[in-house]
Amino acid sequence: MIGSSASSFCATVPTATGVVLPVIAPGSGQQVDEVRSSTPAEVEQTVAAARAAFETWSRTTWRHRRHWLKSWSQRLTDQADVWIEDLIRLHGKPRVEAIGEVLTTLEAIRWTIDHGKSVLKPRRIPPGRQRLMNIPTAEIVPNPLGVIGVWGTWNFPLYLNAPVIAQALAAGNAVVFKPSELAAATGRRLAQSWEGLDHPAGLLGLIQGDAEVGRRLAEQSLDKGVFTGGIVGGRAVLTALAARGIPAVAELSGYDPALILPDADREFTLPGLVWGSFVNAGQTCIGIKRILVVGTQTDARQWCVALATAAARLRVGDPAGSQGGAVDVGPLISNSARQRFAGFLAAAREHGAIVHQGGRVLEERAGWFVAPTVLEAGPDPDAVEQALAGCFGPLVLVRSHPTCEAAIDAINRGDYGLGASVWGRDLKAARLVAQRLRVGMVTINDVIAPTAHAGAPFGGVRASGYGRTHGADGLREFVHQKTLYVRPARGWRPQVYPYHDRLTRLLRGLLRILHH
Repeated sequence: MIGSSASSFCATVPTATGVVLPVIAPGSGQQVDEVRSSTPAEVEQTVAAARAAFETWSRTTWRHRRHWLKSWSQRLTDQADVWIEDLIRLHGKPRVEAIGEVLTTLEAIRWTIDHGKSVLKPRRIPPGRQRLMNIPTAEIVPNPLGVIGVWGTWNFPLYLNAPVIAQALAAGNAVVFKPSELAAATGRRLAQSWEGLDHPAGLLGLIQGDAEVGRRLAEQSLDKGVFTGGIVGGRAVLTALAARGIPAVAELSGYDPALILPDADREFTLPGLVWGSFVNAGQTCIGIKRILVVGTQTDARQWCVALATAAARLRVGDPAGSQGGAVDVGPLISNSARQRFAGFLAAAREHGAIVHQGGRVLEERAGWFVAPTVLEAGPDPDAVEQALAGCFGPLVLVRSHPTCEAAIDAINRGDYGLGASVWGRDLKAARLVAQRLRVGMVTINDVIAPTAHAGAPFGGVRASGYGRTHGADGLREFVHQKTLYVRPARGWRPQVYPYHDRLTRLLRGLLRILHH
């Protein structure tokens, strides 16, 4: 979800009582809190406590777990204003975006409350024609997995973490949650939100720390992992899990394109492109990172000029400061993130990218601000596009492709496959294009819609990850499907030795009847 390992953004500080994670307000650059990192012994103890709690929780009824989820959801609802202020102050989100994150989080949890029973209920599969072969009806019974390790992300610290935890619990599992070190304070608040609710001690464990703590969690006795974050940090965790045969769901970085078809309406499309590129200061995994215009270089430049004009009107500032609601784009999450942004920008310029808007770090401001940036790919678009892969900030690249076929091929050749958007008037043509894109999610004439749909699966392919979160597919990630075959103790005989001619004739007869 983030463009690189979160650990590169945050330094731990050793103290007399252990290692602490400084909590820095990105809008001011000032430390406002600190969180103590978990020790190796605490990581092991937290997982052991979750294992013990699982034995009790896994035997509870759906009704009991649903009641618990409703109580937790109500507590989050009661704390909505506190969460909104935390997202503004600790994560630099404009108020509109902070409210939207709380709303979509509650909706996602509500989906699990409303639909979890139907997803998790046993189902029967009759044998059909195989009844002639004396095959019994199969009953598929979802069973909880055990202890789920959840490695959380920082860019949507409530929405991308709380619904995953809710689904793991709804399926009957225990959870050990490790938030990003850049979301240590909001991770702590999330853990506090379930304190005092009726559940076994240890059911929901919290550990805090950097990448080393995350790796240590991956070495524990887990039954599944869910990692949301960057490719570098993700590969370390996923490799450790795979070495021990532990399955995982992974949502990693995206490099999402917006594909502009020749018939796209500029007046309609432009606002979506601007918002999709700069929402959450560009720190959105399924935000627009590159715009591929089907047409000439002149066509691409016209889109560039229009985007630059719109981006120049965006109000950059600290949503927690005196500007308050008069902010469209907030800061990056950390100073290291800002330095990395500057590095990507310099690399793009070295390969010939043309800056139409922004293109600089706002050093004169307190906090971690950069100017919303619109780049034209220039004479070597492939090199520029490659140089910007992994950039995570308010920057969008515009380039052209001579044909739709060339644009589709370019998208499908890339390493990433999280999402894409297609823009055009002819919906039939746009659908055909969308079906050919090898990505996990596609929007047509819209952007970032997958973050709001509580019932739809969320995830990508290729380097962007595997498995799904949210909706029925996400909930099923937290169970294994046990198949039961039940026969009465009387009224039939299992096939036993010795084999005889009558059985041979019977099987040959079935072969002729069923496959003549």
